[in-house]
Amino acid sequence: MQILYSKKKKRKENAKNISLFQYSIISLVSRAVINYNIVFRFLGAEESPTKVLEVRSDNYISRPILYREDSMILYAPKIPVDNKNPKDKFFEIVLQKPFTETLHHMYSLFRSENSDISEERFAIFKDKIPLYIKVTKECTIPTLQRLCDTLSEHQTWTIAHIVAHFGLYELFNDSDVQKHIDDQDSLTGITPIMVAVQSCNIRMVQSLISLKCSLRIVDYDGNTVFHYAAASNKEIINALANSDSSSLNIYNKQGYTPLHTACLADAPDCVRALLLSGADVNLAASQRTSSAMPGIVGDLLKDKQPKLHQQDMKHGGTPLHWAISREVIEALVDKNCDINALNFDDRTALHIMVLRGRLECAVALLSQGAQHSTGDKDGNTPLHLAVKQTNIAIVQALIVFGAKLEAKNKEGLTPRHCVPAELSSSNYDKILYVLHAVGAKRCPTDMSGCRAGCSTRGEYNGVPPPPVARASTRKTISDMLSVAGVMRAANNNEDRQARLLCLDGGGIRGLVLIQILINLEEAVGKPIINCFDWVAGTSTGGILALALSCGKSLRDCQRLYFRMKEHAFVGIRPYPSEALENMLKENLGTETVMSDIKHPKLCILAVLADRKPVDLHLFRNYRSAQDILDEHNGTLSPRAEASDQVSVVSLPPPPPPDHQLVWQAARASGAAPSYFRASGRYLDGGLIGNNPTLDALTELAEVHLALTATGQHEEAKKANLKVVVSCGTGLIPVTKLKDFDVFKPESLWDTARLACGLSAIGGLLVDQATQSDGRVVERARAWCSSAGVHYFRFSPQMSRDVAMDERLDDRLVLMLWEAHAFMWERRDEVKELVSLLR
Repeated sequence: MQILYSKKKKRKENAKNISLFQYSIISLVSRAVINYNIVFRFLGAEESPTKVLEVRSDNYISRPILYREDSMILYAPKIPVDNKNPKDKFFEIVLQKPFTETLHHMYSLFRSENSDISEERFAIFKDKIPLYIKVTKECTIPTLQRLCDTLSEHQTWTIAHIVAHFGLYELFNDSDVQKHIDDQDSLTGITPIMVAVQSCNIRMVQSLISLKCSLRIVDYDGNTVFHYAAASNKEIINALANSDSSSLNIYNKQGYTPLHTACLADAPDCVRALLLSGADVNLAASQRTSSAMPGIVGDLLKDKQPKLHQQDMKHGGTPLHWAISREVIEALVDKNCDINALNFDDRTALHIMVLRGRLECAVALLSQGAQHSTGDKDGNTPLHLAVKQTNIAIVQALIVFGAKLEAKNKEGLTPRHCVPAELSSSNYDKILYVLHAVGAKRCPTDMSGCRAGCSTRGEYNGVPPPPVARASTRKTISDMLSVAGVMRAANNNEDRQARLLCLDGGGIRGLVLIQILINLEEAVGKPIINCFDWVAGTSTGGILALALSCGKSLRDCQRLYFRMKEHAFVGIRPYPSEALENMLKENLGTETVMSDIKHPKLCILAVLADRKPVDLHLFRNYRSAQDILDEHNGTLSPRAEASDQVSVVSLPPPPPPDHQLVWQAARASGAAPSYFRASGRYLDGGLIGNNPTLDALTELAEVHLALTATGQHEEAKKANLKVVVSCGTGLIPVTKLKDFDVFKPESLWDTARLACGLSAIGGLLVDQATQSDGRVVERARAWCSSAGVHYFRFSPQMSRDVAMDERLDDRLVLMLWEAHAFMWERRDEVKELVSLLR
């Protein structure tokens, strides 16, 4: 026995020098051996040496005993070997069956021909298995098998580690277990509560906390219990933090806090829980001296290999640099994480997301206000890095969020120059065109190393996308109407002051409106909302008009829309309204009423649906034509008239501007049927006027007439139109439609055709009701031409039909880039408009 104990002592001394990484390899090998043995038994081969077997004591009468420790015996091989009993050739660990009177029954726990392996396994088993059986009062083959397998994988665990692993929290009331409550595993330094956390056993964790176990111990890789909890669940984190949160911001030896670890694990709930518990969101990862990644971080890297790269983890940064999902990024930003913090290479989180091709994360950062043109240690902006990648969508995302096309790195190179020379690759050809189509300039004449795609004299601009089918246009008539309108406007321009902006409906395609207005704003050089006296909007256009009038910038609105589509379009249609309403309240104010907005004059379209026939309603922040006439004539006030209306038709009137909340007007205008529930008595204004131009023209004509009739000539000039700018949410490609006929079926085939026809007719009716292009645009242009009013229509051709509730970033980014390219192509028309707006 003295020899055995000396060997055990030597093993403990050697264990301290074994790294956790080596221990992980040993564990993997052990698991592989176990799996190999299982397969071997399945194929009918010799019994696995680790399988627990029930045996009879009379089989061991003539076997020599090598070691004995109470009920545990290590038998040596029998000499000579009995051919009838092949087990006689093994060293064998046997446990006498305790707590029974039939002592002739025993358990064979392990068999091997190697004496050293058998002695080591005996040393592990003898101190823990009898004690475990003593405290549990349980000794069955399944229990012993589970216990032996666990000890084979975790050879240096104490009885407390084993109990924590199995989740037997009541056993910690036993003094023999409780005295090991804070013991550390001699190989890894892990404690029982760390084992319980790894097992995600909240009841076990709570029990250990109630027994006052220490939460300040760190393992041999410097991990605290919070590092282990970072990949568990929020309940465990909350339980730990409520007991002792002092180790919440400690770095491990890899240079990561628990918050870094939670981000690496892509565990948004754990990130939020750590933040609420007091994790410092702006702690950057510290510099590491080793490239090896053992322990928890190594496990996470292995598990997330498709999404994580070793380079991400050795260049420092805040947790944002490690985030691999939108949810984690939003949780971090909500807790004031420095979104533009730099790592050791002076790169922001946006740089990292661009390098790794994480479009969703890049868009999440951009929509949270990340700086898009910051240079790293080499002066490269995210756009410089993006053009070298093959992810076209990220290049487009950076462009539409405002990345500087002409930014130069420390070598004086622009993103266009940095497009790789491998122009045979279709992605590189497309990226070059993506830059060219939005105005990226070629290099100056003194620049060296240029290629055909960027040199001053070069002519290659990449490969444009294939053309899409478009609706037929009557360009000649449109041009004639525009010229006629300009000529008439030139003859009586002195009385015309009003500038009208009209914004169509279209759900998430309101991003197209924003992109159009961003281009106009950059051209005119001042906030676009200050360039118009009147703004009309329907649905998403109405929401945008209200947001701009309440002081939001276009970039604010762009970021808001990208966040809103993640929270508003959740679940199945019709979507719950709470998320949309909360965002409207947050951005438009909970108490702001329409009359609080002094400039510009707003007319937001909605439908009063609590009557038949339904009626168009305009939310205004000014007096209507009828109000002006009633006030001048001294007739019934609007409230008295409304009261009279109630007594006649029994329908309450809409509230006046000084009682109408702005967020409610936005919600009412955007209550698209089947997408959201009705907003009280209102439905989406797009059901009557998805393009609000004609209704706005009618409104201004009535107001101008009322002001003139009441002698308010100076005010009438402010309602006398000078220029109309109509912005659409994009033209969808023309597609062929079949089976649109409706008829009486005479066969089964006819019935199927009828079903298709009814569906097609239903779609046609909805499209016609919400039509915002085509004939309605021609009517507005003709009306403006006859009245001598300048008319501009901006609605880019889209390459695909984007749904009103689209959430995919790549589709939305492509849509916005197409709108941006459309406005660049129309830059001469934009210059003409700018001269009128100024």
